[in-house]
Amino acid sequence: MGSKWWKRIIRNFGISFMGALFTGILYGVLLRLVMGIIAFFFPHMASGFHLSGTLLLVVLGIAVTLANSILYTIIFQTSRMSLVRKGFYYGLLSLIIFGVPMFLSNPNNELFGPQAPLGISLFSVLFFIGAFIHVWSINRITNWVNHSNGMLKLAYISFAILVIPAAVMLFNMFLEIFNEIIPKIIENFSL
Repeated sequence: MGSKWWKRIIRNFGISFMGALFTGILYGVLLRLVMGIIAFFFPHMASGFHLSGTLLLVVLGIAVTLANSILYTIIFQTSRMSLVRKGFYYGLLSLIIFGVPMFLSNPNNELFGPQAPLGISLFSVLFFIGAFIHVWSINRITNWVNHSNGMLKLAYISFAILVIPAAVMLFNMFLEIFNEIIPKIIENFSL
């Protein structure tokens, strides 16, 4: 019984990590798109388009989605909620935990000012889009794993390769919230 329980946990995390890789790539591209939209409407904020910057955003998207996939797996993956409800609640949780503190810390002084409504709205929507894509990809991969031993092995390999990077990234995200973002929020709103 205990062995089956551990296998199921490892399988679920492996599936979530595989979904995070796919979602992270799309998330990074969407981050670039959001920044391009903001730069279009507020040209003084544009720093130019660079392929290296886009690749950095894709890597960041993968890292953040891998970290978030741990939270998703623990809280939502085995839930009987519909995919839409899982995506909504997962996006809302991500927005509350990671988005709101980021917005309030005003990174690089880019979120306060006339561009704030557009920037905050687009980035907020992006949290939900990323969550829906991740939930959808996990559902698709789960169906494949349920019908293929090869995919099950791939889920175990995914877990073995990605569990440490995902855990380190999640730890670092929370560390940054408490060591950098919260002090910056306090600084922004202190009299």
